[in-house]
Amino acid sequence: MDADLQDSPDEIPELYRMITQEGYDLVSGWKQKRYDPLSKTLPTKLFNATARKVSGIKNLHDFNCGLKAYRKEVVKNIEVYGEMHRYIPYLAKNAGFKKIGEKVVHHQARKYGKTKFGLNRFVNGYLDLLSLWFLSRFGIKPMHFFGLLGSLMFIFGFIAVVIVGVSKLYYMHHGMPYRLVTDSPYFYLSLTSMIIGTQLFVAGFLGELISRNAPERNKYQIEENHLTMKKLVRLVILGAILCPIVSIAISCSEEADCSMTARSMVNCILYRVDPETQYVENDTLDSLTVTAYGTDSIIINNQKKVHDISLPLRYTEDSTKLIFKYSRTKSDTMVIRHTNTPYFLSMDCGYQMKQAITDVTCTRISLDSIYIKDNEAGIYGKENLKLFY
Repeated sequence: MDADLQDSPDEIPELYRMITQEGYDLVSGWKQKRYDPLSKTLPTKLFNATARKVSGIKNLHDFNCGLKAYRKEVVKNIEVYGEMHRYIPYLAKNAGFKKIGEKVVHHQARKYGKTKFGLNRFVNGYLDLLSLWFLSRFGIKPMHFFGLLGSLMFIFGFIAVVIVGVSKLYYMHHGMPYRLVTDSPYFYLSLTSMIIGTQLFVAGFLGELISRNAPERNKYQIEENHLTMKKLVRLVILGAILCPIVSIAISCSEEADCSMTARSMVNCILYRVDPETQYVENDTLDSLTVTAYGTDSIIINNQKKVHDISLPLRYTEDSTKLIFKYSRTKSDTMVIRHTNTPYFLSMDCGYQMKQAITDVTCTRISLDSIYIKDNEAGIYGKENLKLFY
């Protein structure tokens, strides 16, 4: 009992009676009406609500009350260390003592001394609670915790690596820009996840070996390395904060420069020569569909009122063959010959392709001629080809 006289010794006989006559294993006091400042009562209510939820002792409202009575067997079978005194009911329950009661006790304002309650004690209380919960649930079966967590992380990392590899093969097969696997940050995140998963799984095995070889493995003991659990909780909290930040940063860098909109294109503008004045003027097609020859890729799908178009070039070949369909019965074929020169863009985007037009040929169904204005394909919309109809 504290020496500040906030708890009354007159409550002791009733607590004793509940133990000896009503058969309780443990009786805890409940300061239902408190005379403490709001800065202490509000955190205490939050703490007690969490302790009830975690411990499963639903009938206790004040785990931290200094007035408690116990049977001798309870005291002999629990181990209290550090600041675990506030969790004596939880320790007793874990040791097999289920009949835990509560009694409303009188509480009065502090007469002597100053409170030691602060943020440090509040945080330490939650860390101790997590420690007890972890030990009571996984103390004799650590593989259930570390093995499950390690397996999930390893599977997640393995699936992510497969996705990175398959996406590269897909882009290569379809002649789309791709990066090296080792240039992708997702590859290293996936590899890290697999390594951490393996380490957690091994930690579960080591925990099982230590647990099986403990001399008192068949007795229920509450032993825990307090500092280790604190570090574990802090690492989990830090990881939960940093993972979304890292994911957002990576996704932003991915979208910045490496999207398909940054692919080099051949920009074409349509022209016609006025038969009377012989002046060159812009032309407009009523309808146009452009497809890649030999594939089912549709580059332009039945676009109306066309006066300019942008065409991609293949990365895996030195020529690109395109079909221009104006109607069901009318079409032209265009063959663009070009060079493909890979170059390193950045760590995020890896290698890109620089493409230069060397020659252009076409059928002359509707197209009359093609003039190369700028042979280097780009992303800035500059005119490369003049298409005369």
